[in-house]
Amino acid sequence: TAADGTTTTISSLGQDQLLDIFLRLPNLPDLVRAALTCRPWLGAVRSSPSFRRLFRAIHPAPLLGIFLKVDDDTAPSFAPLRRSDPVVTAALRRGDFFLTSLPLDDAWTVTDCRDGYILLWNTFWAVAVVNPMTWAVDVISFPDDVADGSLRDFAFLGFHLLTSEENPRSFRVVCLCADVSRVRVAVFSSETSDWAVHPWVEIGGENSLKYGAGTLVDGSVYWPFYGEGRIIRINTATMDVSSLDLPSHTTIDYWQDDFMVGDTKDGELCIAHASDDFLLHVWIRSVGSDGIGIWARQNIVSCSAEIDRVARGLEGQVRVVQVRSGCVYFSMTRMTLAGTQRTWFFYLSLETMEIELLIHGTFDDCAFPYHMAWPPCLIGDDGSTGHEVEASC
Repeated sequence: TAADGTTTTISSLGQDQLLDIFLRLPNLPDLVRAALTCRPWLGAVRSSPSFRRLFRAIHPAPLLGIFLKVDDDTAPSFAPLRRSDPVVTAALRRGDFFLTSLPLDDAWTVTDCRDGYILLWNTFWAVAVVNPMTWAVDVISFPDDVADGSLRDFAFLGFHLLTSEENPRSFRVVCLCADVSRVRVAVFSSETSDWAVHPWVEIGGENSLKYGAGTLVDGSVYWPFYGEGRIIRINTATMDVSSLDLPSHTTIDYWQDDFMVGDTKDGELCIAHASDDFLLHVWIRSVGSDGIGIWARQNIVSCSAEIDRVARGLEGQVRVVQVRSGCVYFSMTRMTLAGTQRTWFFYLSLETMEIELLIHGTFDDCAFPYHMAWPPCLIGDDGSTGHEVEASC
């Protein structure tokens, strides 16, 4: 109680003070619960994009699990992680992680997971965008003219998601296809419900791009050009195509080794590669003193001790699965005496350099980590602050 007899309560806090307290909450689910306590608190979160950006930077969205490829004829399997965490358990109970909302006319294959969405495709020339937390599903047929004008060896190379942090109901699907020496990009927008099919572009040299090897970083698709020691960069906004040389004097065998392009926590372009001696090599793209882009070696991390601990001395092949926001996901696979493939999935933080085993079992090493998305109810684009938005959480 103040000297003048007035009582100070939590309702007396200004919005800036309230948001400063919210920044100290440990994770996104706790923020959701706090924001839904009353209308003013929900309104404070919904009306401040700068707060949401800062909260995302301090508290990355929790990893709920991994979508795994079982086989070509079976729907993807979801392996939940940290099931002892009540926050994770509550999210999993509410979501459609068995993907029961998908049509059953064909087997679906996961190609991307981003910001709470899952992107899948099937052989009927269709993709599906699924949000397991809201049970929303959009099945999108490919454009009829996507293969028009192609030469020989037309093929789909991959599919990627472009999402918006400040409009979680909006997304774009990027489809990349190729023929013998060219690539083409088609982009679907959820806002227009239509595809934009862009012209064919020469990439120089005989096409050696592998299906599913590309990565979307900051609106551009990066694809390893195996055999030539370079990466193709396709800007999905301008459709400009350029090349980046791979790091020189590296352990990467340009003809056969897999490496992954990704980004750091600060959004910088990077490359991660696993060598046969259980070392993870990381390079970050920067600008040299002459103003020309270069690859700067950052880290060489030994995985042998952690692999030996969890695999009990068993050895196998290590492969980088994904690099996103400073997180390197990698696997080790080996064939058992019974002829089955056993896989261990690990997580490496480029910030702390700590390695954590996520899951292991008898499955393929094709995996897509799934992170909890920001509920639409916390993001205000219409100025509303009432409880009518709580149903979207």
